Amino acid sequence: NGRGIPPELLSQVFYPYFTTRESGTGIGLAISQKIIMEHKGSIEIESEEGQGTRIRIRLPVSPVEAPAS
Repeated sequence: NGRGIPPELLSQVFYPYFTTRESGTGIGLAISQKIIMEHKGSIEIESEEGQGTRIRIRLPVSPVEAPAS
């Protein structure tokens, strides 16, 4: 629950340094998305303004082989 994200801003939430808060840095979701994608996962956001936001993170169950160095 919460205030939700306006539809016109949803496409920007993963951009580095994008924030709607006065004291925010706007890097949290960008960093989270990068980490999740590096683990072959996905992150999705559903939001309804005035109702709240749901963030769904999916990660693979089986380990992903690390590239040989």
